[in-house]
Amino acid sequence: MKLEKFRYDDIVILKFTGEFDTFNLPAFSERIDRMIALGDTRMVLDLHSLKFINSAALGYLIKTHKSLRDQGGEMVLARPSKFLRKTLVTLGLDSVFKSFETAEAGVAHFKQGKDIGQLRLEQPENEDDGGVTGKVPILFRTLAGTGDQLPPNQVGRIVTLYEDGLMFRYELSSDGKSVDPLQAFLKQGTRLKIKFRQPFVIKDYYFEIEAVILQVNRMFGTDDVDQGVLTVKVRYDKVKDDDRRHLEQFWRDQDEWKSELKK
Repeated sequence: MKLEKFRYDDIVILKFTGEFDTFNLPAFSERIDRMIALGDTRMVLDLHSLKFINSAALGYLIKTHKSLRDQGGEMVLARPSKFLRKTLVTLGLDSVFKSFETAEAGVAHFKQGKDIGQLRLEQPENEDDGGVTGKVPILFRTLAGTGDQLPPNQVGRIVTLYEDGLMFRYELSSDGKSVDPLQAFLKQGTRLKIKFRQPFVIKDYYFEIEAVILQVNRMFGTDDVDQGVLTVKVRYDKVKDDDRRHLEQFWRDQDEWKSELKK
């Protein structure tokens, strides 16, 4: 990973490029800690080009964010990458950090809205950062008792991760009125085979887990996005030992974050 430092008065802008993970965490955390020790307590993290962050690195940012608040300072995010946006939303951490669409807006936050002009930060080329237009995809199919009538793999979108399971959205027919053949299978007690990636836990790896449906709800909002959508909550059942170990470590990391935020 590359970390570039810029300054506007007493505000430090840190531009992250690449992947922030366990391998490079010691070197970069030491560098940031040194800045704070020397009095830099107001920071804007420019994360437009951050392609990946793992639980250890995010845990460090949360801990540092709390430390800066305790010192009367603050850490805010600017232009968070698409990956980071999705990660924060999925983990329920999007409200922990204040986030701004530009580095200039992040700096203006500290300057009480003052027009600071344009900062001289190199802009990445051909980068489509997009918004949070969806959640992590999940493939699923029903198990046991469905025989030859088993529908092919279906695609949902993970919206929440739990310690022992997850919740995903599944869109029914396009008009939200026709009967979807899979709807009859999605009910409490149905067993599913699910397959999904969660780069935040393990990069470039697919979890394949058997799960049991705990709850199914159909959404009937006025928002067209939610029309004809099912939310399905499942509990993990049969999990490989290595997968369980990685998922449990992920939740231990989350417990540390929550404890840090409560201090």
